[in-house]
Amino acid sequence: MSVLATGTAYALINQQTVMTLPLALARQGLPAADAGPLFTAAAATTVLAQPLVRPRWTGRLTTPVTLALAHLLLAAGLTGYALASGLPSLLLSTAVWSVGDLLVMGRLYALVTNLAPPGASGRYLAVFGTSWGFAATLAPVLGTQLLAHAGTTTLWSVMAALCPALAALHLRLTPEPARSHHNTAKALRSRAPGAAQERSAVTDG
Repeated sequence: MSVLATGTAYALINQQTVMTLPLALARQGLPAADAGPLFTAAAATTVLAQPLVRPRWTGRLTTPVTLALAHLLLAAGLTGYALASGLPSLLLSTAVWSVGDLLVMGRLYALVTNLAPPGASGRYLAVFGTSWGFAATLAPVLGTQLLAHAGTTTLWSVMAALCPALAALHLRLTPEPARSHHNTAKALRSRAPGAAQERSAVTDG
């Protein structure tokens, strides 16, 4: 449930960079069409930064630490949005938060799968998928209201401020998948036919 809550908050932030970005650009006095190059920059960064999700680079980091680092990168990129005055600085900020986004996506779904009991991965992933449904419903309301009443700088500042809070929550609440693997392996061993016989033999002895 804690992973579902933090995942929903992350999805809500992520949706602002998709749904609200063109409106924010126009409100800032920039062409709304600049959202196109920014979306392209985000996609290109995600592709080029794929090696970062390989074990060689981040395998030594635990999942809570990786997710915390990812949210700090998101905070840096969104802070750049709050301070940016033109397309070049927005492109740089997009590259930064896109790396954070890649690290989140690379670990979050693996974490949910590892937390699921044997045979329940599909159900766990389906429930976790509702986080994006909640975010897609709330993001337009939250984003447009912040834009209308507080402006672009406040919108991105609020989103950026949420990211360190999520980083702290991950360090405190997010379990390490290795524990789940251990528990799953233990459960499978206990269900094996031989295991029941061994327990019976020990009891009889």
